[in-house]
Amino acid sequence: MRVRASADPSTEPEAKKGEAIENPDSEIARKKAEAERLRAAEKFMVIGSGTAQCKGCGYEYKPENGDPDFPVPKGILFQDLPEDYVCPICGAAKSKFESRVKVVAGFAENQQYGLGTNSMTGNQKLLLIYGSLLIFILLFLAGYALE
Repeated sequence: MRVRASADPSTEPEAKKGEAIENPDSEIARKKAEAERLRAAEKFMVIGSGTAQCKGCGYEYKPENGDPDFPVPKGILFQDLPEDYVCPICGAAKSKFESRVKVVAGFAENQQYGLGTNSMTGNQKLLLIYGSLLIFILLFLAGYALE
């Protein structure tokens, strides 16, 4: 598709150099829209331990202890606490706590596949790969020691 240029540059639509004005029905526009839709659907699995630490005083909320001052019974995860929860030490709001979570490499919808390795973090996967490689090298070298 060609864009017709006018003699007066002030009437030109402001487009980046080399960029053509796209027809919304074109194949390129459809592919871009599909890519944006898929990018928006990307959600990595986040596993919360239920604990959180106050940024102000360092108090750590643990679900196995609960909080008798608020009162919060034992077993309630930090994510499930009411929004009006405050730190029992310094009185900081729930938003001032740093929740202990780990982000698992891979999409949440794919976590049931992969012999359990899909629920590992990136560092755990690296440890598994390089640890296996190290064991293989040690076994290979041990073969020479048998002679």
